[in-house]
Amino acid sequence: MILPLPPATGRARVAVVATPFGFGPASKAYSIGQVLARHHALDVTYYGTGSALDFLTAQPGIRTEPLGSSRPGQDPPALAAADAVVNVLAPELVTTAALAARTYYVDSLGFMWGAADLPPDSPLHQVRAYLAQDIFDSAAHLARLGLRAVIPVSGIVAPPPALPSPAVPPEGAAVRKAERIPVLVHLGGLGNPAGHTSGQVYLTLVERLLTALRRDHPDGMSVAMNQANGAFTLGAGLPVRQLSAAGFHHALAGCDTVLSSPGLTTLVEVSQARRPYVPLPPQNWSQVLISRRLAARPGPPGLWPFLMSPYDRIAEQAPEAEKAMAVSEINRQLGRDDGYLTRYARLARHAMANPRTPDVGAPFEGAREVAAVVAADLATRRGADESAH
Repeated sequence: MILPLPPATGRARVAVVATPFGFGPASKAYSIGQVLARHHALDVTYYGTGSALDFLTAQPGIRTEPLGSSRPGQDPPALAAADAVVNVLAPELVTTAALAARTYYVDSLGFMWGAADLPPDSPLHQVRAYLAQDIFDSAAHLARLGLRAVIPVSGIVAPPPALPSPAVPPEGAAVRKAERIPVLVHLGGLGNPAGHTSGQVYLTLVERLLTALRRDHPDGMSVAMNQANGAFTLGAGLPVRQLSAAGFHHALAGCDTVLSSPGLTTLVEVSQARRPYVPLPPQNWSQVLISRRLAARPGPPGLWPFLMSPYDRIAEQAPEAEKAMAVSEINRQLGRDDGYLTRYARLARHAMANPRTPDVGAPFEGAREVAAVVAADLATRRGADESAH
């Protein structure tokens, strides 16, 4: 199928969307859109709801709009009007065959899906391109589930921010060193299929853990998280900020250790930056699976196996929403378990004294790789359309 494109004198319009599940998918959507706009001169607009919209509106210099509702069986108007849609982990937005035919679907968690997630009638079998962040053998796993022509890409991280050249200080002026952050605590978007309450449950657990660790770093912890316009608060007496993508990269470069929930996007970015990393407990089921894989890697026993063990009783074959609720309930119980809090604090202190960088593979060019596929396909379609006329 050859889809109509704007005249050769115009720029193709690309809509970029992401599932409102934490900040990870939105961060990847932003990263890809930035390459499409900066390096391929495409007309990019970002759309979102919930935590995805929260993240996107915090990024400077981009065009972001709420994703309007649509009638059943009809495409959202903003997506229907676009020449291409880059969709990060939002299969519910692939609503019709026509929209599937212009959708480039980006899957950053391909390793966690089962056969029930990709039935033969799934619209994901009809998308123009299916691109998988190939971490934990995701591309091979998706192929085993029946997806054909999956395009593997490397880790997807934000491109470096375009910063002006630093001004030369006057002769004789003291050069101020960049401020160091001993411990950067990153909690992301707190989105979860179990609902808003799950984020509050997780924050209650994290508050107790950070309180136990804070006496070792009384003035050296800084928290980055989505406060959802005040709906999420952290009561551990620590400074809290919502960072843009560029702001997070700046904070990452200036910290000694990252302490965060084991979201894959954070792990990829920390791995790329080669920063020492110490995990908090998982927020959701995908983070349980990530913790399990990292705990299984060779190395001395420590924090990863300890983090994983409370969630072992969750049935893997259960529906995603049921597993999300189970993780939330376990986190509720852990937040009340003084013995767990004491053991975590002991292991975390040891990890912070002997920090390691997580190894999730390299290179980290996924945003450029996805953008290159989209831009090349749009150019081919444009050429075919012009030849037909």
